[in-house]
Amino acid sequence: MVYINPHHPPSKKKKKPSSSSCFVSHTYSSPQKSKVAPNIYVNIETWFIVLVTLCIIFLIRAMLSFFTTTVPLPPGPLHIPIITNFQLLQKSISQLEPFLKTLHAKHGPIIIVHIGSQPSIFINDHALAHHVLVQNSAIISDRPTALPTSKMLSSNQHNINTAFYGPTWRTLRRNLAFEMLHPSKLKSFSEIQKWVLRTLINRLKTASESEPTDSIKVMPHFKYAMFSLLVFMCFGERVNDEKISDIERVQRKIMLNFGRFNKLNFWPKVTRILSRNQWEEFLKLLKDQEDVLLPLIRARKQVKESKLNNVNTVVSYADTLLELE
Repeated sequence: MVYINPHHPPSKKKKKPSSSSCFVSHTYSSPQKSKVAPNIYVNIETWFIVLVTLCIIFLIRAMLSFFTTTVPLPPGPLHIPIITNFQLLQKSISQLEPFLKTLHAKHGPIIIVHIGSQPSIFINDHALAHHVLVQNSAIISDRPTALPTSKMLSSNQHNINTAFYGPTWRTLRRNLAFEMLHPSKLKSFSEIQKWVLRTLINRLKTASESEPTDSIKVMPHFKYAMFSLLVFMCFGERVNDEKISDIERVQRKIMLNFGRFNKLNFWPKVTRILSRNQWEEFLKLLKDQEDVLLPLIRARKQVKESKLNNVNTVVSYADTLLELE
């Protein structure tokens, strides 16, 4: 075996060709690999040390918070920091319900489960729920801080589903109840309801004539009709079929895939590095939603600012929200 130091070039003296010299020349032909390999090992070791250090810090913090807890908590399953949170965040909503039923059967009507960075309490008893939500409503009537993905999806908890109990939530609730869902307001959408019904009937007739069999799939047509009605109620205009399909596609994709992004809520600063591709996929969904909905909102705002509305124009939900600004 012949060893060559890659940092020193081979001698320029001509030697008599031999099998050993050929071997030496071949061995030195790739000095670049010997320079890259140590860097790779250093990078792997550095990342490993960083991850181990972060895990140790998180474990120490979790253990200290566990031992310093003074408030008595309800019973619940064994909580192992990092491991338990990661396992629960991977469960979808459909998987979480039977899991909670099993825990209630084992621990009782009120349990505590550590999901994400904060513990969550689940109640499965009418009397306890009434005692907590009605008799102590002033203490309980609030929402916790949303998880990172939910916070991004809800514009930093600025919608009626996730907003904290306070002026913002009361304003949004009052606006939705009195400006959109009140019976007197719903009557203003009677014309669009008739238009949607005619569109649904025409689509069903066309589908029945084009299908060779006696049966047709009615669900896509009903979905299209409902999306058409909701889009008009939200944005105050009739949009074409392509736009309706885009809105349905984006909203459906977010609803079906949102559970897959639960694990991104576990230590987001770390998952942004380790699960970068999944973060990019989630941000791409948000970008697609903005690209579909923002043009409709801006168009409605432009119409409102230019005062092109007449007296008979229906007030949409976007109009009521723009009034709140």
